[in-house]
Amino acid sequence: MINYIRKTDEKQRWLFFSTLLNAVLAASKLAWGWMMGSTLVVADGIHSISDVFGALLIFLALFFAAHKSKRFPYGLHKLEDMAAVVGGLGILYAGYEIIHSVFFETGMKTPDDIWSTIGFIFAIVLIQYIFYFYELRASKRLKSPGVQADAINWLGDIGAGMIVIIGLIAHHYKVPYAQEVSVIIIVAMILKGAFDVLKEGTLSLLDAADIEMNDAIEKIVMSEPDITDIKRLNVRKSGSVYFADIELRVAELNAVKAHKSIDKVVDKLHKNIDAIEAVTIHYEPEHPAYETVVRLLQEDKQTLSQNFGRSVWLEVTHFTQDKEQISQEYIKNPALEAEHGKAFRLVAFLLSLHTDKVILGSVDMDENIVTLFDALSIEIIHQNKEKQ
Repeated sequence: MINYIRKTDEKQRWLFFSTLLNAVLAASKLAWGWMMGSTLVVADGIHSISDVFGALLIFLALFFAAHKSKRFPYGLHKLEDMAAVVGGLGILYAGYEIIHSVFFETGMKTPDDIWSTIGFIFAIVLIQYIFYFYELRASKRLKSPGVQADAINWLGDIGAGMIVIIGLIAHHYKVPYAQEVSVIIIVAMILKGAFDVLKEGTLSLLDAADIEMNDAIEKIVMSEPDITDIKRLNVRKSGSVYFADIELRVAELNAVKAHKSIDKVVDKLHKNIDAIEAVTIHYEPEHPAYETVVRLLQEDKQTLSQNFGRSVWLEVTHFTQDKEQISQEYIKNPALEAEHGKAFRLVAFLLSLHTDKVILGSVDMDENIVTLFDALSIEIIHQNKEKQ
């Protein structure tokens, strides 16, 4: 089993500065609205305060996401998904607020000095858009639904600011339906962003499979020559990170070499897919789709050998699952000429043949050999009969 853990705090920094900036801008709008007597600007400031709480919620979730303990060994990354869902719902509510304020509320007052208010709101909108642009780009790079939710949430503030500007200008020039058209466009953007955030957060909470990520991991794993098959591939998304649990078949029988092949797979995965937080790999030697039975024979190729290590011939027969013979061949015992360790050398050769059963005469075998066969799940059958 091989594990790899990676840490990062860039997401927390983005959320912290987002919350701080939002709070400063909200206070500025409230102060300006009260000073200028603009109901629209005050309402926009109150709307921004609600966003501050939403951003703070997501920030706290990301702050605790990397916390690991005995009870939560993988951290609390799901908090990021929960915060993303709550943030997405908050975005929907912000869209509703904008629609309700424009189409259902009346009696909003405009300031006496319209153009200075327009300039003030425009400067705030420009600051918001610049931060939104860079935060959204960072969320895509970090693959963080929490940061993405916060970035898209800025659209609500930007939309509200544009409504204030367009409303004031429309009021000044008496342009019909200018506010309504702008509201529809901005709300459509907000609803699209909310849908994306809610979709990603909900699917992650439900542990839905990420087909694209599965395909990417499978392609990287199978690019390693010694990997012959993927028996199981489970990829779990938690917040902005992925946890991969993989079960493989490896062609290499040598444990050290097989482990090196697995190390290469893990390194490739982390090098090519930055979002992978941890990889757990279980592997086993590749086994053919047929049963291999080896009879140990004497020189005449008929009589079963009475000495394991000194067997002269190996009759190797392959059978299907229905016990139908596929092939049969005789192989000279490659360990026969060795001066020492004939038995263990023969075991190694039988292992390379993917042997399932070994048949030989009634002979007391070395307990170490018997134990080794048992550990390798190779069945030993003793017979007193010659080859039929």
